[in-house]
Amino acid sequence: MAFLSDLFEKLNTLNKSLQGNNTNILQLSDKVSGFKKKAILRKGSVSKGDYKCFPSLDTFLEDNEMTLKEELRTVFVLYVQQLHFYLQKYFPEDEVEPIKWVRDPFNTERPHHFNNEEAEQLIDISSDSTLKVQFQSLSLLEFWCQIQDEYPVISKISLRVLIPFATSYLREAGFSAVAVIKSKYRAKIHLEKEMRVAISKITPRFEELCKEKQAHPSH
Repeated sequence: MAFLSDLFEKLNTLNKSLQGNNTNILQLSDKVSGFKKKAILRKGSVSKGDYKCFPSLDTFLEDNEMTLKEELRTVFVLYVQQLHFYLQKYFPEDEVEPIKWVRDPFNTERPHHFNNEEAEQLIDISSDSTLKVQFQSLSLLEFWCQIQDEYPVISKISLRVLIPFATSYLREAGFSAVAVIKSKYRAKIHLEKEMRVAISKITPRFEELCKEKQAHPSH
């Protein structure tokens, strides 16, 4: 149980890191890739009898002066190995490889699927030292938006990679807002306007809104 508790805790940590706002598929891919590498490392440690990467299990064994039997250790190694297998199955590295140039257009080779126009624009960008300085001070999304007038073809491809929601964060935030706003006492309420206010990051300018409203005159 201690081993499974540690394993699920690590999975939960990974899941939380994937639910952030303002993320893109490249950032999330990095996190999953790192977790897969750690899984290989942990499998090697457990196979050697080193359980420090699973703190609850390690503490339990030390406190009770116990040593895992060989067959049980083999089961734990198999668990971690299967975890790595399924992560690799559902999050293969080769799916992200064709879009890695979006992350750094200045240090990448021409993607095999690029046509001549796309390749030429990528060469122009990678050869522009001024753009390279700007790239270092802007987010990926800001950079590609800034150069889309000059390099429309390749920027359009990049924005298709970066703009789509990479997580279910907004959907979950929306469901949470609905759960708070709509109850059995307010079952018939129409949620469109309330939802917009609940999940928006914009702070209302109350003073300006109040100025636009005329006070009700007395009779």
